[in-house]
Amino acid sequence: MLRSGTRVTRLTKKVGQVPPTGRILSIHGDSVEVEWEDGHKSIISREAVTPLTEANRPHKGV
Repeated sequence: MLRSGTRVTRLTKKVGQVPPTGRILSIHGDSVEVEWEDGHKSIISREAVTPLTEANRPHKGV
């Protein structure tokens, strides 16, 4: 369940691409405002993000 403060990762379009992670700031109907780890903010569809868990935590390249 998505709510303010939930850590999320954004779905990517390409296999192998490292997905960005961030924290939900607010929810606006079918959209969420997210502050990404690099500091920028965006409003995107709720369907484009998924809660961050140990299973889907992005792995940085070696």
